[in-house]
Amino acid sequence: MSDTPKSDEAKWETAPAAIVVSIYFAQTLERENVVLRDELKDCSAVVDRQQEMLDRNAEQLASKQATIDMLMFEHCPIEMSLEQIARWKKHQVVKKEEK
Repeated sequence: MSDTPKSDEAKWETAPAAIVVSIYFAQTLERENVVLRDELKDCSAVVDRQQEMLDRNAEQLASKQATIDMLMFEHCPIEMSLEQIARWKKHQVVKKEEK
């Protein structure tokens, strides 16, 4: 064996085919892994945005329901279900008088 280092190309030429294929396959998997990680980050960001939208929608829905319950309690309390009355009572806040 010679003491001079082989070039990368020469190493590929002398390596057994199975090793070359395995190395190529490993490199391909590494590249695909990077792409998949980037896609996962993108998907995660989308899910986070959708969760924020759902949270905002839930807040808006609760606000609208509170308005409905308030109006019903004021104008037609007899038509309110026990569930509506309980929900209305739950959201009542005692306001402390300022001195």
